[in-house]
Amino acid sequence: MSFEFEARFFDQLLGRGDASPRRILVIGCGAGVEVEHVAQVTGSPVIGVDLVVHPGARRADVQLLRADARALPFRDGAVQAVYCYHVLEHVPEPARAVAEARRVLDPRGLAYFGTPNKSRLVGYVGGRATPWEKVVWNLVDWRKRLRGQWDNRRGAHAGFTDRELASLLGQHFARVESVSLPYYLGKYPGMAGFWRTSFRLGLNRFLAPSVYFSATGVASGTSAP
Repeated sequence: MSFEFEARFFDQLLGRGDASPRRILVIGCGAGVEVEHVAQVTGSPVIGVDLVVHPGARRADVQLLRADARALPFRDGAVQAVYCYHVLEHVPEPARAVAEARRVLDPRGLAYFGTPNKSRLVGYVGGRATPWEKVVWNLVDWRKRLRGQWDNRRGAHAGFTDRELASLLGQHFARVESVSLPYYLGKYPGMAGFWRTSFRLGLNRFLAPSVYFSATGVASGTSAP
């Protein structure tokens, strides 16, 4: 399993020039694979948090901690970048997780969020599962839709629409920008024409399996660290 592209895309979003973030937080680190990739690509110390961690990662610049995304064990403004890839759809109270991400992020830092696209026709396109697993998962998803169970709160892991995720992030961040098109252009360079046309016509609403945003600044009415 590799998250090399995701780590490189995140590094590009940082737009850091010659200055690396002093500390990066990966929310929902799982077994630590993403943490390893992010640390290697960015050259920054990385902390990964999840409800269950596997402390097998033994690198001087990597640390895995058991923690809840809704109550992060860090002081305000403790990190300079946040990476949260396909995690919010699993969190019972995603708004609290976003608020915590904003709290622990330096006001000048950048956060990167990605979730499944709730209005997608087909999901798991670029995932790391087998073709058969992807077919089965899509059938399960559509059964939940037809039964009115297409909701994160009902265990569907449906994700968020583009508007929903933008609205959620906008409650805490001053500047929220969709980076879905750059993501797909980088992930699938051979399909650049398809993705450009899809986004220009608004068809990405149904064709994009996931949505991605960068978020910076502190929203008006939100206390800065």
